[in-house]
Amino acid sequence: MVSVTACFSRLAGGLEFAMTFERNDMRMVISRLVVGGGVLVLVLAAAAARLSADPISESDLGKSAPAGTAKPAAAQNPEIAAAIARFQARDVEGALKLLAEAAKKDPDMPPAQVILAQLFSRSNLAAGTRACLEKATFETPDDPEAYLYLGDMAVREGRITEAGLLFEKADSLLNRFTKSAKRKKAMRPMVCGGLASVAEAHGDWRSAQKQLEVWLTLDPNNGVALQRLARCRFEQKDTAGALDKLRRAAKGNPEAMLPEATVAQFFRQAGDQVNAKKWLTAALSAAPKDVKIRLMAAQWAFQSGDLGEAKAQADAAMKLDPKSLGVKVLSGLVALFQKDYDTAEMYFESAHLQAPGDFAAANYLALALVEQKDEAKKQKALEYAAANVRQFRNRADAISTYGWVLYKLGRLDEAERVLGVVASNGAMDADTKFYLARLSVDRGRDRDARQLLESALKTKGPFLQRQEAQSLWQQLAK
Repeated sequence: MVSVTACFSRLAGGLEFAMTFERNDMRMVISRLVVGGGVLVLVLAAAAARLSADPISESDLGKSAPAGTAKPAAAQNPEIAAAIARFQARDVEGALKLLAEAAKKDPDMPPAQVILAQLFSRSNLAAGTRACLEKATFETPDDPEAYLYLGDMAVREGRITEAGLLFEKADSLLNRFTKSAKRKKAMRPMVCGGLASVAEAHGDWRSAQKQLEVWLTLDPNNGVALQRLARCRFEQKDTAGALDKLRRAAKGNPEAMLPEATVAQFFRQAGDQVNAKKWLTAALSAAPKDVKIRLMAAQWAFQSGDLGEAKAQADAAMKLDPKSLGVKVLSGLVALFQKDYDTAEMYFESAHLQAPGDFAAANYLALALVEQKDEAKKQKALEYAAANVRQFRNRADAISTYGWVLYKLGRLDEAERVLGVVASNGAMDADTKFYLARLSVDRGRDRDARQLLESALKTKGPFLQRQEAQSLWQQLAK
């Protein structure tokens, strides 16, 4: 099922950044790393399609800042501004020269290659980011920052052992780092957070707690560190300690989740549904007008198959915030599972108009429309499904929905080809298996249909076509 969910700051001083790289088809070739003069040469080959990138702010470029801290004030650095302009023009070497000049003048600035890596990172160009950081470890081997960012990348990519070695190297370098007291102070929480991430990944909650407590001695009110420390305390069976840290983290942050609701999430993730429900009830009692908690309650009920409770909580959330995209999508989803296709259409259409690029709204709108008798609505379903495939061509659920809409329109040959793409990639969810089972029955392949249905019906959690699958299975079993 599609998750129901909710950048970079705007550019200071009116600088604009819009590189034209296509996110999916972009092919970046790092053709050579030239050591002569310490210059990194990157040859970028971009596809013709345009990627609209978020602007890069001078205010947060060339700064060492751990996660969860406020962004620094605008740098007002002419070399940085000029480097951004050069990078925008794809003159990477020219940008690097300007960054080197800026770093040379300001001892509190990271190495030039690290700043260039920040530019690549803010443009979602991972290969360029990594290449610059690797180069930084060669050119400035005594500077910890490149190791910190490489460690962070390794954690996010699941390379935990490598991340641990990188953070340990950064820690060792930082202990004897004397170039900039300001940077050293800023990087210490980054080291603590990184080492804590490695410990968390290994389930070593005690070691993670020690690192986070050091971080909090440096920044006692850091919300990110407090939330992570709460998780560590919970994992060590200290629910009261976890609640205390969550309350501290929530102080002064109106957007923070109610601490009782977060504890409920902890218990749910741990598989303790009894305590999860107990704490969710406490959260609802403490904050009955909190939309986030109502939405959480609706999602949990939906995932558990309690559509009545899911509808009640979604209705309560809708009264509190009728403009919420997440509330509209979840309300539509509950209606869709209840086979109330008119209501589902209403919610999904409203969500789609509010956020035309939201996949869930458009995908479910197609499913709600195609189940209705009105032929005009079925054609609209085809339009939405086809558009979704064009926009989200790598999503198996987009392709699956398109195949089902074709099937419902009686275009079986096309439906079989489309659904075959999903099957060949091995990415079939329960609904896709049902679609293929229906198609198999129409083609006289009852044995294939039974196998698909048997697999689909073993699926736990929400399955839109479960009743239809059960009925078809019983029909074939006669």
